[in-house]
Order: sequence, then structure tokens, then C-alpha cells
Amino acid sequence: MSHLQEFVRNKLADLILSIRYEDLQPEVIRETKRLVLDTLACACGGFSGGPSKIVRKTVQQLGGNPESTVIVEGTRTSCALATLANGTMIRYLDNNDYYSGRDPSHPSGNLAAALAVAEREKLGGADVILGMVIAYEIQIRLCDYAGSPNIWERGWHHATNMQFSSAALASRLLHLDHKATANALAIAGSHNNTLAQSQRGNIPMMKASAEATIAKGGVEAALLAMNGLTGPEEVFEGHMGWARAVAGEVDFAALTKPMAGHYRILDACMKPYAAEMMTQAPIQAAIDVVRENNLDVSEIEKVVARFHAYALDKPSWDPKKLDPRDRETADHSFPYCIAVAMLEGDCGPEQFTPDKLFSPVVRDLMERIELVADPGLTALWPSSSGAAIVVISRSGLRFEKVCKYPPGHPKNRLTDEQVENKFRRLSRGLLTDRQADRVIEAAWHIDECSKLRDFMAGLII
Repeated sequence: MSHLQEFVRNKLADLILSIRYEDLQPEVIRETKRLVLDTLACACGGFSGGPSKIVRKTVQQLGGNPESTVIVEGTRTSCALATLANGTMIRYLDNNDYYSGRDPSHPSGNLAAALAVAEREKLGGADVILGMVIAYEIQIRLCDYAGSPNIWERGWHHATNMQFSSAALASRLLHLDHKATANALAIAGSHNNTLAQSQRGNIPMMKASAEATIAKGGVEAALLAMNGLTGPEEVFEGHMGWARAVAGEVDFAALTKPMAGHYRILDACMKPYAAEMMTQAPIQAAIDVVRENNLDVSEIEKVVARFHAYALDKPSWDPKKLDPRDRETADHSFPYCIAVAMLEGDCGPEQFTPDKLFSPVVRDLMERIELVADPGLTALWPSSSGAAIVVISRSGLRFEKVCKYPPGHPKNRLTDEQVENKFRRLSRGLLTDRQADRVIEAAWHIDECSKLRDFMAGLII
């Protein structure tokens, strides 16, 4: 092995180039298809959100070569700007997938880059699947093996890790060689670290564009490397490199180890509810405890919500989440999500309207919710973000529901029907029922699609 190949960026390039579509097991391909459909559902659901409209307006003002399609709208722009527009739509509702290791992540944001670059390069659906598998592999490994204790608590938004995954998938779909792929990783890692302050206090609209902006940067890094731009050889391990300056520490051996059969895309969790990842279990437990015991919510005296300790100590948790004043903050508020779920039996986009957010009934129930850490649930973290809900009625009766593995977790996967229904629900009002059915069918057969542009055409109003 030459000295050049000993650099961490080059070992990662080895890994990226070693993953081949032909080696993917059927379960990996199928789960990737499910994630594609789930993520497209989120994009449709986020289309009308304020941040999505602002980003699309900005993209139109910037122009760009008509290379890639903006979902639903149907306009075409550069692959980098399409990544930004589609990625913002994917993220807006906070209904897209997640993974928790040292750091959390929303790796589905990589789909925006995969679709945009594949369409630009006139590739097919199998290439999108390959790109997604590569991206999830890199991003989830970073979640597990980088950070002291993690990059989030060091002040960096966890979307920072997406700079490497999006650059990796873009490099592969652009058919870059080993040297250019390594340079793409180095360029991306030098330019695209983003602050975690965007998740503190009243969460700003730009939360929706965090992953999208990072993924756009990863695509641009790959394009720059394709055209000959170089990046630092020791971008990871150097004295002023990413490991020291951003992560604090990185297990380079684990990060760069060759594939050994298990693809990390199988570890991603889908979300049935349009709220932050650590709310999924308490929302489900809140719905179940009411339904299973036929409770009258107006007769509840007190609710005790039990969590793993990190849920109440994470960087985005602060007093503003106890009194959310906007949608972005509400979907990170345990009291709000639990209260509205108990009252309405759901926690989808319909539960985050201003009327619901400031409802006296919701606010009254929020005041009766106590949040506590639970040692047993803490022991499961981060392999599962479990929670429990205890309800005490005005008559003194006690009811409890524990949700160790929320729906969508690999140990409690959503069914194909649930994923399909999620797409129908979130695309309603944009696509006709017939269009929605066609997209669902196309997603199940995306590996057979030779021209991705044909697939994207089905996502246009």
C-alpha cells in the first residue's frame, strides 16, 4: 500500500468504490426501495411548507442548467440546486427517517442528492439504490465512530456528517476514480460543517434546509473534484483536520473497515409521526394508553412521561421546548407532541396548525405532563429511543404503556402497507389518487427504471 493510500480519505474512497450493486442482498434492495418511497412521501408532505417555498423561490432566482427535476413543481435546475430544493422538502415535516448512534442523523436527506445526480447523468433507478446504500453506509458509520462524545455536543449540527455521505454518493454516480473521490471527500469535509445552534431555543425555519444545504455542498464537492480541484490529503487526521477540529476523536479503523456483509442502511428507522426522532416512542405510548384503556382525556389528573436520560439532556432540549410558539419548535416539544397525540390519536402535519398549537385544551394538558428519566430505558439507548407514558386519572386510577421500540424501528418495522399509506396521506392534495398509485408502483420497481427522468416525471403535478 502506498503512502497516498494510507490517508483516511483514501481508505474511505476504497470503501466507497468497493460497494457494488451486484453484491447487494435482496433485503437491502427492498429496504432501500421502502426508504425511497417513505422519503418521497416526506418530500410531498413538505412541498407546501414555508421553508420549502422560500428555497424554491431562491432556486428559481438563481437559475441553473436544467439538469434535474424539482419534485412536484416540475421545474428543472442544476443538480446542486435540485438537491437543495428537494432536500428541504424532505426535511420540513420532520417525518423522514433517522438513526441514533453517538450522534443522531436523518440519512434520507441523501436521496435528494442521489435523485439529482442520477438524473443529471442520465442514470437509472438501480444507480439511485446504489448511491443510497453508499451514503447510508458512510453517514451511519460516522454517527457511530466519530465524536467526543459526539459532534452535536461539540456545537456542530449532526447534519455535518452528511457532507461526506453526499459527496460519496455523488462521486460514485459521477463515476469518479479513486483520486477524485478522495478529493471530493476532502473538499466537502473542509467546507460544509454547520452549527448546532439552529436547533436551540425557538427553532428557526432553516432547520428544514440544514441537511439539504450540506447535501448540496457534497454534490458540489464531487463536481469540483471531477473537474480537477484537490482537497487536503489529511482532511481527517491532520493537526488542523476534521477529527481534531470538529469531531474531537474518530475511530478511523472502524470508520474505514471493508464491508463484511451487513449494510448499515438496514439500521435506519422510519417515522410514522411528523415529529422529532425521540418523540416517536412517547407519541405511540400516549396514543396506545388512551386507546387501550378507553380513557377520557379530560379526566386525566397527571401524565408522567419516562425517557432515556439523553432525551432530556440532548443539545436541542431547552426550556423553549416546554412552551413552543411555532411548528419547528413544537415538533421538538415532548409535552406538546404527547398532549396532542393523547387528544387526537395522531401526530401528523394536521396536529401542528396554529389552532392546535395554541389550543387551550392542548396547553392545559401540557401543564399536567411531567418528564422524567428512566434507568431501564436509558440502558436501551442508543439502540432504541424508548419511552413510557403513565396516566393518573382524577379518580386515582393508574394506567401505563411502555414503547421500547417505536414503530419504524428495525425491530418494529412499518409494514409495506403503512409506508404506502404514508405516501398517499402526505401526497394528498398534490397528486391524484391515480398518480399516487403510479408513484408507489414505480418505487417498488425503481431498480427496473433505466431512465430516472421517467421516474421523476411521475412526481410532477
